[in-house]
Amino acid sequence: MNAAFARLREPVLWFAGLLLLWELVVRVFALPTFVLPAPSNFLMRVVNEYPRFVTHGLITTRLIIYGFVAGAVPGLILAYLIANSRRCEMLLYPLVVFIQGLPKITLAPMMLVWFGYADFPKILLTALITFFPVLVDGVAGFKAADRRLFYLSRSMNASWFQTFRYIELPAAAPAIFSGFKTTIVIAVTVVIVVEWMNSNNGLGYIVLRAMDNKDTPLIFATLVVASAIGVALSYAMASLEKLLLPWRRK
Repeated sequence: MNAAFARLREPVLWFAGLLLLWELVVRVFALPTFVLPAPSNFLMRVVNEYPRFVTHGLITTRLIIYGFVAGAVPGLILAYLIANSRRCEMLLYPLVVFIQGLPKITLAPMMLVWFGYADFPKILLTALITFFPVLVDGVAGFKAADRRLFYLSRSMNASWFQTFRYIELPAAAPAIFSGFKTTIVIAVTVVIVVEWMNSNNGLGYIVLRAMDNKDTPLIFATLVVASAIGVALSYAMASLEKLLLPWRRK
């Protein structure tokens, strides 16, 4: 616990210093609130309106997790196939790269037209954007397995599952979790952008209403809550990595 506190102390102090400097600049130059609110202004909005942020933040978090899982699971399956089959790599990888090159966020209005304003288009778009980073890291991880261990497993008549469980998965796990920690943060942005385009709830909806009312402090307060969700999910993923990969705890 003391070691964890020591690791957090320095970044927290730097962040607090940045907020203090921001507060001084706003007050010294008397900047209008609608242009740049002081940190004390929008942080108090977070405190005073926490029931609202909790309600909408949980909705956004649920969509983030659903979209992340919907993109990560097929990404890992396809990564395994590409890493272990030259034919799959030749057939599928160029297609995946082509799809990844599309500006997928521009598909959001079309998805709202095709699927309506329910949760499905938000989850689908989040899955599409989180799919590729997981795929790339998964392919790199599965290919990182020492080939000599495959020869050893075959000589011992190991089954496919035993080879996967004891050789391929442990070798690929660090790269897979690296992709997870990156994409879970990206998913936060994607969900909020889609909610911002059209939604009746979620943090993106709060941003949309704040823009209509020219309520700049509320926009910054929502961004603080969204960032906190991203940090919490990233730390949760790092904790899961330490739990499942004990050799990477140090």
